[in-house]
Amino acid sequence: MKQSFFEKFSKAHLPPTRFTRFEYEPEKCTHCKACVDTCPTSCLQWDEEKKEPYATGLDGMEIACIACNNCEAVCPGNCIRMRGEYRVLEGRYKTPEDKYGEMTPPRPFGESDADRDYEAIARDLTETEKVLYERRSIRLYKNKPVPREMLNRIIEAARFAPSAGNGQPEKFLVVTDPEINKEVDRLCAKVLTMIKKLYVGKSRWRKMIVTLLSAISANKWDQRPIAAMEKVNQNNDSITFGAPAVIHVLKDTRGISNPEICSALAAHNMVMAAHSLGLGTCYVGFIASTVPYAPKVKKLLGIKYPYEIVTTICVGYPKMKYDNPIARGRIPVEWIEEK
Repeated sequence: MKQSFFEKFSKAHLPPTRFTRFEYEPEKCTHCKACVDTCPTSCLQWDEEKKEPYATGLDGMEIACIACNNCEAVCPGNCIRMRGEYRVLEGRYKTPEDKYGEMTPPRPFGESDADRDYEAIARDLTETEKVLYERRSIRLYKNKPVPREMLNRIIEAARFAPSAGNGQPEKFLVVTDPEINKEVDRLCAKVLTMIKKLYVGKSRWRKMIVTLLSAISANKWDQRPIAAMEKVNQNNDSITFGAPAVIHVLKDTRGISNPEICSALAAHNMVMAAHSLGLGTCYVGFIASTVPYAPKVKKLLGIKYPYEIVTTICVGYPKMKYDNPIARGRIPVEWIEEK
C-alpha cells in the first residue's frame, strides 16, 4: 500500500471510516441482553421501551464496533449479525487494499468449505483446530472461584511455550482477591477516562493533539479502543469484568530479543489450555497500557524491576455458551514458491 508523506501524517483523529452494519431480527430475540453485556465497546445498548438492542457510536464515531462478533456468538436466538467490514478510507490508519473483503467463517480447507457449515467442517478437524476456531473472549463469568489446581494447570501450559534462546522472560502474577482487582481497575479506569476525554469529540485542538500523539506512537491512537474506554465507564470502572481470577503476564525487560513476544506466546498457551478445560478467558490490554501513568498499581501488585506488565488475562467459568465460530476479516497471504 502506497501512502504519501501527507497521508501518513494526516487524519489520525476520527478518520473517514466505513463501519460494519448492525442487523437484528426482533422476532427471534429472547431478550436476554447477553449481546449488550458481552459487547467489549459501548456499541450495543438496550432499549428498555422496545426491549431490544440497538447499535450506537460516540461523538464523531458513527458506530462504536470493532467487529469482534461476540454479540453474534453469544446470541441464543441467532438474531444478531454484524455485516460488512471495518475500513478506514484515508489517513494514517487507512486499511491496506489487500485486507479488503467481507468477513468469512472458518475455511481451513480453502474455498471448498464455502458451501459447508461449521459442523460439517469440524468433523475433519483436529481437536487443537477446534479449540482455535471455537474459543471466544469471555466477559461474562459465573460467581464461582477457579480452583488453584486449575490455575496451576494453565500456568504449567505457559511454561512450555517457546521463547528466544529458551530465556523464558515471563512471570505470572495471579490475583484472586476481588478487592485488589477492583482497586486496580479503578486506578487504571481513571487514566482511561482522561484519554477518552482527550479523544472523543470533533475539535481542532483534539485533531492536532491526537495527530501528534499518533506520530509518536501510532499503535496507541487507533479510534477503536476509545469505544471500549467508554464501556469501562458505563460498567462502573470495571476492566476485568469481575473475573474470579486475573493473571497479569509480566516480562523481564532484560530478556533475550523481544521478551514481550515470548511473554505473549506463554500467555496464549494459557488461554488455549484454559479453553480446553472449560474455562473462559479474555485478554485485557488496558492495565498494561495505563500502569505507567498509575504508579499506585505497581505498588499494589508488588511489581518491581526488571518486570513490566505485557498483558492481563481474565479467567473464570463462562456464564453462558460462547463456543460458536464466527466470521473474521481477511488476512493477506503472499506465497513465494520455487519456480
